[in-house]
Amino acid sequence: MRTEFRVMGRLAVVVGVMIFAAAWSLGCATRGASAPPEVRAAIREARDHVFPALVNIQVISVSYWGGKETKGASTGSGTIISPDGLVVTNQHVVDKGRTFRVTLSDKREVSATLVGEDRMTDLAVLRLNMKDLGGAPLPAVATWGDSDALNVGDYVMAMGAPYGLSRSVSLGIVSNTERVFASQSGDDIEDQEFDADTSSDIFTRWLQHDALILPGNSGGPLVNLRGEVVGVNTRGGSGLGFANPSNFARSIAQRLIDSGEVTRSSIGVALKSIRRTGYTEGVLLNSVDAEGAAARAGLRAGDVLLTMDGEPLRARFPEEIPLVLRAIADKPVGATIRFTYRRGETAGETTVTTDKLLREQGDETALRLLGLAVSEITDRMVKARRLSSRDGAIVMGVRGGGPAATAEPALAMGDVIARFNGRPVRTLRDLVDAYRDIASMDPLPEFITVEFDRAGKNTLTLVKPRPDKKEDPPRELPRAWIGAATQVVLADLAKQIGLNNQTGIRVTRVYPRTLAESAGLKVGDIITGLNGEALTPRGTQDAGMLQRTVRRLQPGQEATLAVIRDATPIEIKITLERTRTTAEEALRDENRDFELSVRELTFFDRDDNRWSDDTQGVFVERVERVGWAGFAGIMPGDVIQRIDDADVSDIASYRKAMQHVATRQPERVTFVILRGLRTQYKFAEPDWKPVTPAKPGS
Repeated sequence: MRTEFRVMGRLAVVVGVMIFAAAWSLGCATRGASAPPEVRAAIREARDHVFPALVNIQVISVSYWGGKETKGASTGSGTIISPDGLVVTNQHVVDKGRTFRVTLSDKREVSATLVGEDRMTDLAVLRLNMKDLGGAPLPAVATWGDSDALNVGDYVMAMGAPYGLSRSVSLGIVSNTERVFASQSGDDIEDQEFDADTSSDIFTRWLQHDALILPGNSGGPLVNLRGEVVGVNTRGGSGLGFANPSNFARSIAQRLIDSGEVTRSSIGVALKSIRRTGYTEGVLLNSVDAEGAAARAGLRAGDVLLTMDGEPLRARFPEEIPLVLRAIADKPVGATIRFTYRRGETAGETTVTTDKLLREQGDETALRLLGLAVSEITDRMVKARRLSSRDGAIVMGVRGGGPAATAEPALAMGDVIARFNGRPVRTLRDLVDAYRDIASMDPLPEFITVEFDRAGKNTLTLVKPRPDKKEDPPRELPRAWIGAATQVVLADLAKQIGLNNQTGIRVTRVYPRTLAESAGLKVGDIITGLNGEALTPRGTQDAGMLQRTVRRLQPGQEATLAVIRDATPIEIKITLERTRTTAEEALRDENRDFELSVRELTFFDRDDNRWSDDTQGVFVERVERVGWAGFAGIMPGDVIQRIDDADVSDIASYRKAMQHVATRQPERVTFVILRGLRTQYKFAEPDWKPVTPAKPGS
């Protein structure tokens, strides 16, 4: 009973909080309308300062999983911060982005490139391609404001393009100017391990506000009533919004603009506030990396750091930890930091020489012919995996059933490729260059030798890049067929339509231009027998009874149908014809480049869609939404009738056209499709080559 009371009590609290949050959000939504006239005027003026500089960002991203390239599409928001087209946004908006399209406030669309991104603060900078504007100016440039001047209760506006729709603005107030995300105990910042896998929480003290933020608002500006950007909105939901403060965001953005990355120092520690430790000063070393700079200087987990370069340290609460971490990270790599510390009752002093905070993730790409996803080896990987050096390229995924997976021995995740087809591989670029040379050969070599290291063992394997010739499944031999679609008429339905207890097979469609039509079979006829054999279905499982009975006969043979038409028994003599290919029996093709599956067009497709008999093409069965064909707008149910200049009439011509495309590898492929009764043009823009995006630093 007590447990039930506690659960119900918690539920009541949760429901209460949800009701309060909903009411609070509603109050925020109407706050501007109920504000004094001078406040409403200030809101409009501030809005008009920044709104024209707000942009919508559309991102096509590429990730590598299971040995293949996977594409994604997402949208976010950003703010123009310079006349030459620099845009600040969130890192999670541009994450793994391959292409960026930016829509300006005046509806012009501009391509963009990535200047730099910083995972640890969730900030990024794009540069608009000003050539796309033909020399015309940008709509506006926003101005940074002073986030340190914000106070709890100040009005702020969150701007963005939620759900990828038109721009919007919501009004709220600042709720907290130094929010951190603490653990359940309230003493630690979540995920505060001081390495490159860390979330964006360890350096940021967020601006919390209640201006409504929805999906797609990420990266948009938080604006004060002076029309200045005082934050970059990053998280939101349930009446809560969190923004990177402008003073911090501006400094990160400038470092990205200057060098394309944010280089940080590390001493290899995690910190904890002293709130429950019994100490009154300093900050606790919660953990110390065994091979890090702090460990080399003699510091241990449990030590309390008291001063740094003579300045006192005091992190009584989690909100103060980001300031300490920033002070360490902002030191030049290789700088010396003098710490005093306490270990139990003993005081000590040491000098720590900082290391570079290592980048965890390297550039990645896919080698399609081999079914491999590979990555460059970063310093962090060398350390974490205890590799001997950064030489080689590391396998991040293997496509099941692909050449790398069926090699003997097979390649596996974590293998380090050292040589490829006899060529040494010191970098990912070396591997990509060697792969491109192989991919350009016609014909492809039967085997490629790959030398790789696994757990310290050097191994050779043979990979077969040449795809096996597609083998079409054997067709069922043609059988006898009646050109009609039918349904079963069971006892209850028979009584309702005046047949008493006479069950049978009702004709629902007579296919045009068939021998069934010529014989005079009509919709509504009830077939009760074939060549003197009664057809009396007992359940829906007998739906195929007529055609199963017919298939025992021979095409060209004449059959006699016992039929009830308008309550009158009649006989219809019909010459049986050959079965038509069904969708289940149709020849198929799967194209992994375009992530598209098609099958041959059947008699029944033409009939169902009221297409003429001379309609040609291949029927699209499956399209990966974020594949090349999906991005072009091709959908299941479309009929591909032409690819570039090649007409597509069947599976063979489709395969030939797609092979020609794969050989040429053009920047754009034109698909002419039939959708319903209309012809449409779809344009795919394939990205054929394995890429190694240039990211500064390592």
